[in-house]
Amino acid sequence: MPDPFGGFGWICRHTPAPQCNLFFSQLWNSDQSFSLGLLLSGSDFYAPYYVNGQSVHDDPNVQAARADSGTGVRANCMIPHGGHRGSVGDVALIVIASISVLLAVLLLWHAGRRKAAVGRIEIQSLLFVYGLHTALSVVTMSSLLEQGSKSLAVLSSIHIAVIVVLFWILLGNAIIVTQFVEDGTPAALVPMALFAVLFFIPTLYIGLDTSLGFSDAFVLPNNIQAVDLKSIGLFCLTLLWPALAALLYLVIMVYVSLGILNEVKPAMLYLLAGLLFAAGQLIFFLASQPLCNASHGKVNGAFVSVLLDTAALGTIYWAWQTITEDDWE
Repeated sequence: MPDPFGGFGWICRHTPAPQCNLFFSQLWNSDQSFSLGLLLSGSDFYAPYYVNGQSVHDDPNVQAARADSGTGVRANCMIPHGGHRGSVGDVALIVIASISVLLAVLLLWHAGRRKAAVGRIEIQSLLFVYGLHTALSVVTMSSLLEQGSKSLAVLSSIHIAVIVVLFWILLGNAIIVTQFVEDGTPAALVPMALFAVLFFIPTLYIGLDTSLGFSDAFVLPNNIQAVDLKSIGLFCLTLLWPALAALLYLVIMVYVSLGILNEVKPAMLYLLAGLLFAAGQLIFFLASQPLCNASHGKVNGAFVSVLLDTAALGTIYWAWQTITEDDWE
């Protein structure tokens, strides 16, 4: 990516990432001339509105451009806000995410029946948080809420905090499987919950401060371009940390499968889950704009990413079944 470390400019021009809603909110609600950089007609999506350096914030064209905006910042192609420009939002994402939530609930119930399985409570926690993350993706990534609104800013902040917690719980599951501490006991559950809170609260605060401007700590410089977004805190917490946690999880689980249990099948399943997750991320970051252009603003890479992420989660659950006791008593 051409962005410097901590940069979101390229990401927000090419993906419907929830972090982009935070930057949009900050820019739109900041100095009027600064906020107009969001909507300049250099973007193909905004070309019909003829917004330029002489436009004013209250111009009907400017207001219409903001009202029609989808998820992203100055992307050439976006799925318009639901109810605008003939859009009903990202229907594909809404459908796939809804199915994914139902699958997470089903697996949560199924895991609850395996009373003697190692890491049962921990994997139920993973399934619950994944279901919450997927449900939030419907409202933060599918163009259902108006860009620049406080409700979208708050929900997007919660969403990114849930994502960060999700990857901590994923890594926590790997630690529990090593039997470093006994699963299901306070020694395992209390640290997992404590670190989840320690990840959630700072990420939530950074998201809210970035979007709503409680302080000047995360305010973009007034001379920055709307395409040069940057937040090192958000970058580390929401992009680097998930990648690191997923990699560590994969390494630990393959080691446990091959090195401790001497089982090939679960190791292959964990590797498959890793490949599915990686493929989902590649499609999300690299194929969202091509898919949006090809569909004339109807879909992007988000629904494929959620589909592959859910397949990865299902594969993880399958692998967990193969390495745990099959005692249903």
